[in-house]
Amino acid sequence: MMLRSNTVKTVFLLSLALFVSHQAKAETSIIGLGNVSCEKYLKLLEINPHSEEKFMAWAQGYISGLSNDLSQSNPTSNPNDFVSNMTYGSEKIKQSCTENPESKFYTAVESAFHDIEKHQGAE
Repeated sequence: MMLRSNTVKTVFLLSLALFVSHQAKAETSIIGLGNVSCEKYLKLLEINPHSEEKFMAWAQGYISGLSNDLSQSNPTSNPNDFVSNMTYGSEKIKQSCTENPESKFYTAVESAFHDIEKHQGAE
């Protein structure tokens, strides 16, 4: 009886641990410059054009961090395409932010990255 009780407790605790870890992963939040609104990003660029360097550095890190997930869902995706096309990527981010000022900067980065993927795939 004691063995069965320990087995039930172990299974329960493992199930709970898996549930909690899955929930934590699903609720990952964006921190840093990626959480800035597109409207604020564009205003900052007007005030100080050099602020773009910091945003692009954040974008490169963000794409690098996502590369594992992206490569699992799309083996042909290459985060280096974004990095090697920073001028194009920067312009696509600005375009996305201009069209969607209420969006967050990270969504514009994702949009630019996916646009670059499509562009690279067409070549």
